[in-house]
Amino acid sequence: MTPEFTPVFLGNGINAYSMARAFHEAYGVRSVMASRSLSALDTTSVIWDCILEPELDEPETFLATMDRISSEYGKNKLLLIGCADHYVRLIVTYRDKLEDKFIVTYPGQDAMDKMVLKEDFYALCDKYGLDYAATFIHTPETGYDYELGFDFPVVLKPSDSVKYNKHPFEGFHKVFFIDNREELDETLKKIYAAGYDDHMVIQDMVPGEDTSIYDLHAYVGTDHKVKMMNMGNVVLEEHGPTTVGNNAATIVAPNMEVMEKVTALLEGIGWEGACDGDIKYDARDGKYKMFEINIRQGRSNYRITGGGDNLAELYVRDYILREDIPGPKYVTEPFFWHVVPMGIVNKYVKDKAVLKQIRELVKQGKVCDSLDYSKDRKLKRLVYLKLRDINLFRKYKMYMK
Repeated sequence: MTPEFTPVFLGNGINAYSMARAFHEAYGVRSVMASRSLSALDTTSVIWDCILEPELDEPETFLATMDRISSEYGKNKLLLIGCADHYVRLIVTYRDKLEDKFIVTYPGQDAMDKMVLKEDFYALCDKYGLDYAATFIHTPETGYDYELGFDFPVVLKPSDSVKYNKHPFEGFHKVFFIDNREELDETLKKIYAAGYDDHMVIQDMVPGEDTSIYDLHAYVGTDHKVKMMNMGNVVLEEHGPTTVGNNAATIVAPNMEVMEKVTALLEGIGWEGACDGDIKYDARDGKYKMFEINIRQGRSNYRITGGGDNLAELYVRDYILREDIPGPKYVTEPFFWHVVPMGIVNKYVKDKAVLKQIRELVKQGKVCDSLDYSKDRKLKRLVYLKLRDINLFRKYKMYMK
């Protein structure tokens, strides 16, 4: 019999909801979610309790909130899971103050640092034979007399995204797609002027539509061995300024060579818990280019659960029941996940062969939507989800040409 426990999520939105749904489906448990902001997606759900704390990112407030959650819910084991990178980093930084109250589902600081800073991560890619796009690291000290070594267009992104997100500015984007040197240097100057003082990553832009993009979910056990890996082809992304790069629809699409190399990397650094890799296929040389591995499960994590490998069960078997879980299991069965209306999928997935595969998977029932949960359908939530769909149609019309 499974001991009584309560999942505790830091961070809101689709990522957190998908995890809470997985736990609710598998064990019937109601979760707790704390975040610095809440949307109707969060507050209309009946499967968790929501805690709003606008200053949750601040260490003192973070620790006070953790004490509050422990006091209110601590009669059960508390399984702590971050749903955004900065929350995971807070958990790891203050694990010595949390471990007497929570089950911490992450490795130590050393393994975390190797994944978080992108230039360190690319050194790992070199070590384990993973390809990545041609890269130049720029710092405030570099100045503007430098040679990239590759042509435009380029992608510009922060090495430390957590620090970067603390310094917004007019025209702020998660990632910039840049066509010329003048635009690149002006963007760098804006970023540094806003207060970000760490490294910026400039990379060769790998060409290709959304269907060239892949993501890779992995769960690594407390023994630092990979237990499950699920690689998917991202057939549609979101395209708004602050949501670019967010997966909207994926199909399970394994590549054994990539998965085995990522397995070696994760086990080699002593990873633990969930993580999520971003990859793009480069038709110029036929290689899969690794961009990053995020230190938490991705927003499409319900693809794992919907496809038959409930992610919550892996956490419980590993951290609560302390089972010896065999692995690695590489998921190979085709399955379709989406979190936008099928009308958007049908309109904006341009590859006819991919669209045909999607329709066949839907026909076979090999499909799931993170937000369509039969046990979470109160009227207020159904109204919200309908309004969300309408807004998504508007946004895709605006940003997808």
